Amino acid sequence: MQNERGIYYELPVVQGDPEDPPCDKCPAICCHYFALEIDKPKSKTAFDQIRWYLLHEKTHVFIDEGSWFVQIWNPCNHLQPDNRCGIYETRPEICREYGTDEDGAVNCHGVSSDNEEYDVLLTSPEELDEYYKKWHKKRYGKKKSKKKLKKQELA
Repeated sequence: MQNERGIYYELPVVQGDPEDPPCDKCPAICCHYFALEIDKPKSKTAFDQIRWYLLHEKTHVFIDEGSWFVQIWNPCNHLQPDNRCGIYETRPEICREYGTDEDGAVNCHGVSSDNEEYDVLLTSPEELDEYYKKWHKKRYGKKKSKKKLKKQELA
């Protein structure tokens, strides 16, 4: 699925058997973006810095298991038209983590349901603003106005 800016909302999952991964049907989602962990924001300034990320095309911010990430949708230079890797034999270690591990378990967007959704996915500055309002209210609650505080002090 894509939003109005042409950015993926969620990672598609190809139906298949984890014992026989459908690599020939792989959409190579892991080769179309990269994500970097960022500090969890704890202030208005930190949220504003994250807002800046979201002002850029093809950029998301997501939260997964309490960790924050900036996700940039930009395909690998070595991704071939058939979604195969052009440097498969010398691909980076992070790329080697996808596929099957030494125990035969599948770790890829193609068949792993673990990759279907994030805890929170922010695709626009407006979504971040809404998240910030909820975060601020939860963290600080409603603040009393100076007028109300003054009245309470006088009473």
